Amino acid sequence: MQKYYEKLNNIDPFKEKPQGYLTDDELIKLLNSKNIKIERKDNLPRFANNNNIKMSRLVRVGSAGSTPTIYLKPTETKLQEIFQNCKNNNTSLIGAEFLEKKKKKILEIFDAAPSAQDYEDKISKIPNRKEKQKLRDIKWNKCYTTTKIAAEVTKLLNVNCNRKLVSSVLKKSRKSQLDKLLKKPN
Repeated sequence: MQKYYEKLNNIDPFKEKPQGYLTDDELIKLLNSKNIKIERKDNLPRFANNNNIKMSRLVRVGSAGSTPTIYLKPTETKLQEIFQNCKNNNTSLIGAEFLEKKKKKILEIFDAAPSAQDYEDKISKIPNRKEKQKLRDIKWNKCYTTTKIAAEVTKLLNVNCNRKLVSSVLKKSRKSQLDKLLKKPN
């Protein structure tokens, strides 16, 4: 399988920029206007290739420097798709921002959640079996598991979140309070 730069090198370069194509600077300006942050211009061809943005080359003016790359202008739906992909990728600039938001939201939800241990203490003091079951049902509806917290974060931020991230954030920041979480019955 050919790398993107090998494909570009095999294409005959355009003498002039065709209609509907953007230069590096124009593409970065377009992406930034849609809140898609690109840190380095030299990674733009890799970014375009990873996001299926069609590329081509222009004839280089002079003998110095590399052959300029031009990019087919992406559609609005493509830009939205790129933004969503970047949001869910923790290594992108947008993804790193959303990762911090996810961590804050996880801690907010956890701190506001009722303690499962408090319910267990109440249940152990009740002699009636039906009342115990009723309180257990309330506990399972009101208290959180790591999976429930992840689902809540996903719903609130519209970004993928999983129980492993929730677990790692809570172990790092709220290790002494982990008994607030529900645990599956044995």
